[in-house]
Amino acid sequence: MNKVLDIQNQTVALSIEEKEGLLAYLVNDVSPVIGADDAEVLRREVEMDSGEVQTISHDEFLAQVGRA
Repeated sequence: MNKVLDIQNQTVALSIEEKEGLLAYLVNDVSPVIGADDAEVLRREVEMDSGEVQTISHDEFLAQVGRA
């Protein structure tokens, strides 16, 4: 555990930008991205804006998956 304490102590000297970069690295390393990436979100947003797909409310979604 001394390594972790050493790393924590070293982070004190980092700038906020360096801390943010380190945090982003650690979060991405520990938890894989689950769900849509940025490109998928943009594609879906375009579909909704164009009227290509019909949106539903959260309550409608729950009813359709049998959780209402």
